[in-house]
Amino acid sequence: MSYFKIGGVECGCRCVRCGAAELESRRTGRTEEDGYFDRHHTCRLCGCHFDHLDGTVFERCVRCRHPA
Repeated sequence: MSYFKIGGVECGCRCVRCGAAELESRRTGRTEEDGYFDRHHTCRLCGCHFDHLDGTVFERCVRCRHPA
C-alpha cells in the first residue's frame, strides 16, 4: 500500500473509481486537536474527485472548486 502525506498526516487511499494511488488532496475542514482534518482527493489518472472518509464522488465540488 502506498502512503502520502498531506499536512503531516499519512493517507493510504486509492481512487474509488480506478484504484490508482496517484491522488492529489485538498483540506476541506478545520484541523482537529489530534491533527486530523477532512479532505477530498482527486485522482491524477482518471480525474475522479471524492471524499476521503465516505468515498462520495463529486462531479462538481464547491469546496475544492473541482473541476478547476
